Amino acid sequence: MRKEKMKWLSLMIFFMFMITFNLLSGEAKAEFPDKPITLLVGFAAGGTMDLSARALASATEKILGQPVIIENKTGGTGAVALASMLAQEPNGYTLCGTPTSVLIRVSQMQKVPFKPLKSFKPIIGFTTPQLGIVVKSDAPWKTLKELVEDAKKNPNKIKYATTGVGSTTHAAMEEIGAKEGIKWIHIPYKGSIEAITALLGGHIDVASVTSEFIPSVQAGQTRLLATMGEKRAPRFSNVPTMKEAGYDFVNDAIYSIVGPANLAPDIAKKLELAFTKATENKEYKDALDKIDLIPVNYDSKRLEEFLKTNWYIINKHLIQTGLIKEAATPLE
Repeated sequence: MRKEKMKWLSLMIFFMFMITFNLLSGEAKAEFPDKPITLLVGFAAGGTMDLSARALASATEKILGQPVIIENKTGGTGAVALASMLAQEPNGYTLCGTPTSVLIRVSQMQKVPFKPLKSFKPIIGFTTPQLGIVVKSDAPWKTLKELVEDAKKNPNKIKYATTGVGSTTHAAMEEIGAKEGIKWIHIPYKGSIEAITALLGGHIDVASVTSEFIPSVQAGQTRLLATMGEKRAPRFSNVPTMKEAGYDFVNDAIYSIVGPANLAPDIAKKLELAFTKATENKEYKDALDKIDLIPVNYDSKRLEEFLKTNWYIINKHLIQTGLIKEAATPLE
């Protein structure tokens, strides 16, 4: 009888210990985030994607109470950074800042090591760049039409730079080339700053780039031939859009934050709320204004819908213009 009582007592002590241990473990579990967050950026430091991500990160870390560290991982027109994020634990501590065009356009024009829509959890879309086609100020072409006519007469003579294969800036030039039957030479760069530098150095003839073109135009170093918005850029109201010039093309790049698809819903929501609140920060807004970016507000649901809708629109357009026969990276 004594042995039986001792046995039951031991069991009770064991169970009480386990219950206490579990309760303490639950209380000790740190609330997310309890360490720095890394935000990968797939484009070169100093470009608009990089600078806008840094401004957003700075505002967000004040809200989350942890540093948000930018790490540039260039390559694959932004695809390398996305793939690098997916190689990490899906715990919310590694995210990626990317233009939507990497997911819905680059993935169709080149093979990427992920599923464009299924591998990621959209968190927020926060700004969009102004895109333009520029030449040196002393170039012989005063208009996009003059450039096109010269390119048609001189196959494989004109070299143009973009922010990478499959980028929106690349697709714009391919749109022109496909419609006009132009043969010209594409030189991809890791970002717009490199492309502008190459243009000013005389290494290429034309640059199709993001908002980084604006300072060079204002300084009289380059001439803007066309922009890519739905409407003319207020700052360059005398310059036509590509649509006005007769090309069915509009910018579809929204600078966004994404996580892995299997990110825990509660962590994804906390990040979305923090990033959204950060976009209200005055220093963040001022930073966007300085680099000529346009603020937008896409929550996770709206961003997901944008990606899905535009993937199919772009797919149809790329096939119709003969730029691709099918998407290089299938959705499934």
